[in-house]
Amino acid sequence: MTSVAIYRWAIFFLASAILIGVGWWTNVRLKKKAATAHLSSEDEKAFLLGSNEMGPFIAAGTLMATGYSGWGFIGSPGTAYAYGTIEVLANFFFAPAITFGSLFFAGFMRKHGEKYGALTVPEYLANTHRGSHGMRRLVHFLAAIATFIFMSVYMIGQIRAVASVASEWLGTSVHISAVIFMAVVMIFTMQGGLLAVAITDTIMCCGMVIASAIVYYVIMQDVSLTELIAKVSEINPEFMNPTTSNPYGNPKYSVFLVFVYAMLFTTVLPYMSVRFLAMKKNMNIPLVALFMAPMGFAMSFVPMVGIYMFYKDPTWPQTLAAGAPAGAHVADHAMPVFLNTYLSPAVASIISLFIIFAMLSTISSVLQVQASALSHDLFVSAAGRESKYANTLNRGAVVVTTVLGIVLTFFAPQGMLNRIAYIGTGGLISMLVGPTIIRTFIDGNLLTCLLSMATGFFANVYLVIYGGLGWVEAPIIAGIGGSLVYMIVGYITNGMRREPLPLPIAESTN
Repeated sequence: MTSVAIYRWAIFFLASAILIGVGWWTNVRLKKKAATAHLSSEDEKAFLLGSNEMGPFIAAGTLMATGYSGWGFIGSPGTAYAYGTIEVLANFFFAPAITFGSLFFAGFMRKHGEKYGALTVPEYLANTHRGSHGMRRLVHFLAAIATFIFMSVYMIGQIRAVASVASEWLGTSVHISAVIFMAVVMIFTMQGGLLAVAITDTIMCCGMVIASAIVYYVIMQDVSLTELIAKVSEINPEFMNPTTSNPYGNPKYSVFLVFVYAMLFTTVLPYMSVRFLAMKKNMNIPLVALFMAPMGFAMSFVPMVGIYMFYKDPTWPQTLAAGAPAGAHVADHAMPVFLNTYLSPAVASIISLFIIFAMLSTISSVLQVQASALSHDLFVSAAGRESKYANTLNRGAVVVTTVLGIVLTFFAPQGMLNRIAYIGTGGLISMLVGPTIIRTFIDGNLLTCLLSMATGFFANVYLVIYGGLGWVEAPIIAGIGGSLVYMIVGYITNGMRREPLPLPIAESTN
């Protein structure tokens, strides 16, 4: 083993120990708080929402780290290499969209989540709509199943992104890398729940911001921006002056829909919006947005790596493909190859570490949401009450979900990481736009919620399979359809009335 390899393994073990230590410390802290408040050791709020201990800076860091990470540092440069500057423009829409989504909807969801006893997003949907308990349990169950399935698809892309970078970084196979890093994620997620995930997210977000600055500096030291643009235009004019928005859609201006998509991504997807439910009471939301904006701006430059790699060698994927897994999209190796080729071993190792563990932060976020859907949501919706062994079920579900994620990663069809991510997130966005966002304007009942979810889901399936639309077009159009159903049915059935909602399932059955 070379000295560089020893160095990388050493900092990997150190970083893993820190993450696991954060999980342990968080668990101890939450237990002390529960004891002080005379709460049961099985109180689910500690694991699922971190007992609402998430402050402004942690909230900003965890939202940005989760919003970027795997696709941002691996999928995005790969997409830029394959499609050109259209990906750079698309990436710049994410930071303001995540910031605005949090600014406008976090406060509403935080207040109503606490008021109606919602510990998860599926439970939030069920508890904030009026109707019979049977209908509420049905909505809760279906939302939980949809969350688990679509997040499983999204998890595949995240694990593959981690394994792609980690295998080159540590010199192991892709499969071994996936198992090693998923074991680390599983351990600290089981220990500290959402709060541990949020704290580690923030640490890694700071590292990602620094890594972004270093990467951009290295590129600009080698070639000026104007020369880079000129050279790439000579090689492929379509890259610098695209006539379509592919892969985001055929119309030239479809890429601007990424802003809408990213805003929905922030406010609708359970692994993002659950952070709204976990924020401290009376949180200063504008302060959160103020922290988020510079973080996102710094990370928006990352796709330039793909453009730079295309400038250096437009043909390198053909060489790399010979040693890549069957069906793998080799453009996704743009960032790993850049780090190992154009940075010193020490700097490349540190940046790779931040990228890897930032991706792990997203995986841990998805894992926590999947586990809560599998344990809390399915149990409460099926039994009509909370379990006496809630945290045992939650932590057991983390193990089950981790194993399932690894299995799916090994055996699911290969594909471009960005495409896998958009399929997973787009399905949920199309279903939940109406019940989440339109709910802030119209008090729809549970039937309204259910019809809106069904419309969004089936419309998205049709548009993806038969419509031939781009990555962001299908879920947005399907989500609009679901939102229209929510508005129309909600207005007809409730006449814009605002009446008190019944108690949450767990409370009403005690």
